[in-house]
Amino acid sequence: MSLTEAQKTELLTLQKLSRQYEGIIRTSRNSEQQNKAKIELKKIRDKMESIAPGGSADQFLQANPVAAPTYGKKKSIEDIGDTYPTLGKMPMARITPNSDELEINILGSVLNVWENTFYPALGKIKLDFALSAERDTHFTILESLKRQMKILIETIEDYNRAVREDSKAQLRDMRTRQQRQFMFDGGTFLKKIYEFWKNVYEDIQANGPKCFNKDDTIMVDTRLETANYFHGKSVRETARFTVMFVHEAIEALNLPDLPADKNKQR
Repeated sequence: MSLTEAQKTELLTLQKLSRQYEGIIRTSRNSEQQNKAKIELKKIRDKMESIAPGGSADQFLQANPVAAPTYGKKKSIEDIGDTYPTLGKMPMARITPNSDELEINILGSVLNVWENTFYPALGKIKLDFALSAERDTHFTILESLKRQMKILIETIEDYNRAVREDSKAQLRDMRTRQQRQFMFDGGTFLKKIYEFWKNVYEDIQANGPKCFNKDDTIMVDTRLETANYFHGKSVRETARFTVMFVHEAIEALNLPDLPADKNKQR
């Protein structure tokens, strides 16, 4: 069976998504998450079969292998791109010089990149009214998370400057509670935007009605240096990259299903 270039590109994209779901099935300790991943994986495989039936998809992918990302934690935020290649395309750094928690630094970096790079570009994607309204709510949540991070940074630096043991103990407890809440709220946000943009991307790939400019190119203000990454990229590629990026962020954070801390501090 002869495949068009569009079909080849879609098969390679679906292969990457399938590997991500396979990674969830292998590594997740949450049975509900595993079951959802299995359902999504079946949908992807059915889609691949519909594009190239009778084993043609497997033949094409075997002839065009793509290296699978190696999932696992790294000790340093600077090395995160070695394990998560899509995350590595964006700036990853400590939220403050004295922040030693890898997951906190990953989450903080992801939120900064989402605000400075993704948000200006994704706002150029024209969605139907319901999706557009939902997308607007994401920025409000992001603003709340950025405020949480600012407070956490202050606590981390206060702890580093503290001299008295009683002050250090109090600040250490405060830092632990704030980090826990930050991870819980940040993880909830990432899962929310992942499902949202996965829905958008799947609709684009199916030539559905939810995106009005699926064949356009993203044009952002080139004077905004942090927004340059998506400048000139297609809407399809931007949506695909977004799904991959958020998925890797969720994987890298390895978030357990923890209850929120009801006693938020400072």
